[in-house]
Amino acid sequence: MSERIALVIGGNGGIGNAVVKRLNNDGLQVCTTFYNNDQQIKALQNRLGEDAIVSYKCNAVDQIEVKNTVDQIIQKFEKIDVVVITIASPIKNAQLLETSWEEFNRYFEEQVKSIFNVTKALRQQIRSKIPTRFILLSTEYCIGKPPKGLSHYVTAKYAAMGLSKVLALELAQFGSTVNMISPGMVETSLLDNLPPKLVEMVAWENPLKRNATPGDVANAVSFLASEGSNYLNGINIMVNGGNVIS
Repeated sequence: MSERIALVIGGNGGIGNAVVKRLNNDGLQVCTTFYNNDQQIKALQNRLGEDAIVSYKCNAVDQIEVKNTVDQIIQKFEKIDVVVITIASPIKNAQLLETSWEEFNRYFEEQVKSIFNVTKALRQQIRSKIPTRFILLSTEYCIGKPPKGLSHYVTAKYAAMGLSKVLALELAQFGSTVNMISPGMVETSLLDNLPPKLVEMVAWENPLKRNATPGDVANAVSFLASEGSNYLNGINIMVNGGNVIS
């Protein structure tokens, strides 16, 4: 029971993969999920060993799949100390008047229902007062002026932030914490659907003259997963180079 176990939901994405690598380097046993593509996870397993990174195919929006995955991990490792939810799909730039409710709801389920499903799947562990650290990704767009054309994404992130704040209070009585990280624009494949000039402009307007890297976000996750964050609960760390200051 001395080894710390981390579960990274969405370890195949740009940020998720960086988080998996960093937590592994920090000495945690890392379990991770993927939905469609596990190439990046397999590359890590080939380099670090299959035992170092244990992967599970899981749709985080499906409550049964999440429950089965969590149960398998607990059966194998007895507990989960750190949960990082990093799932995201490519961002489609579209004005609200041109967005269908199905598209709008897809982002909402991805960002909110995934948190709901993972928390419910860990209900028994939480109520047993096994400290669980939840680290959830939000966005700087929930702090300052949101951009045009991302109403579906921004609304979903606002909802996830609200849920995170409530969970931070509700789970504290069991010794668990919930914290968030809000990156600015991160250089991953999720930006492929955005105009290149927009991505360049955002980098130029940043005080540090660049966009965030997945490693920048992983560094913040590493801190929140460490013993040094024991008394932090309900906070939101901005990883944006000073682009939005709150």
